[in-house]
Amino acid sequence: MARAAVILALLFPAVARAGDATGAFAPYEDLLEVVADVTWHLHDDVYRFPPPKDPTGHDLYRLSLERLQNWEMRYPGRMHDVTSFARGEVLERLGAYNAAGKAYREAAEVPSPLADRAREDAQRSDVFADAAALPEEGTDLDATLAALRKKLDVWATVITRYKGTPSESVALVEEERLERRAAELVVANRAALEDGNTGAERALRFLVQKHADSKNLPAHVLHLGDFYADLARDYVSEHERPLGFDEDEFTHRADRALETYRKVATWDGAHEKPEALGRFAALDAYKTAVLARYR
Repeated sequence: MARAAVILALLFPAVARAGDATGAFAPYEDLLEVVADVTWHLHDDVYRFPPPKDPTGHDLYRLSLERLQNWEMRYPGRMHDVTSFARGEVLERLGAYNAAGKAYREAAEVPSPLADRAREDAQRSDVFADAAALPEEGTDLDATLAALRKKLDVWATVITRYKGTPSESVALVEEERLERRAAELVVANRAALEDGNTGAERALRFLVQKHADSKNLPAHVLHLGDFYADLARDYVSEHERPLGFDEDEFTHRADRALETYRKVATWDGAHEKPEALGRFAALDAYKTAVLARYR
């Protein structure tokens, strides 16, 4: 039994403790505990589902990054391949692709069973970093939209390349962010665009339809409701004279916004539900006040 205990001790040495500091971000766990949390959620679909939370309520990826960095500060050089590789995995899911590639290369530079895998993952991070580095701004609205279209084309190739892998959802998050930005630009500049209202509605509805599987779908629907509410308010400001005001047209616009808000206000589990309830109540009160004014 003594001999068996010695063998077990050699095969499974005690994991180094990270100290007795307190607080959510303190390195009080052992390294195995931190890496286990990352590994458990490594294949989570970050496009369809919110980031995982730890028992303290913090974003698990950000919290794990802090804990890894704190562990490395407390024990510099110890198990550097493991900590660097884990940092790369976390940074990649947080959208810091350049930093992720650097962390993977650090893991690949030391003799380690992780070296080959780290070099492979560094190449993938470089692909993501190159796509993310493309500009999103132009000298004017047309140039900005053209830059966004070009960048979206590149991300489409990334999505195709990594389809069916955990990295696909990371690329989908980037695509959704760019398409949301493009839609917001069209909405904000609709007065300067030819048939801008139609273009803005089309952009917002495209966002809702294309990203129907996204965790951000309730937010997209809420923004569509905001657009419809703005159209109702615009109609009132453009038809202040009583004889120029068409009650049916205003009611149609307001009801369309209210119905869109109602979808989110009755969406169980959506974080935007309380906000949608408030906007529904405010617009309903506005509609009542406007109709009372013109009747």
